[in-house]
Amino acid sequence: MNICVDCDRVILGPPEPVSGGESMSGAREATYAHPADSLDCRPLVPAKRIFRDELRGDRPARYR
Repeated sequence: MNICVDCDRVILGPPEPVSGGESMSGAREATYAHPADSLDCRPLVPAKRIFRDELRGDRPARYR
């Protein structure tokens, strides 16, 4: 079972490997993330939400 480094949720499809680090809770090392276009990734941290929206192309032009 893989946990997303951005949102701390289980990744149901194929994960994308990312650099080593810690999960949002700090409880475990996190090395996987949802694919960039996945709608399943919903981070709680505003900066991570903005980043994921930009990866999907969902941010309005004024934020780019």
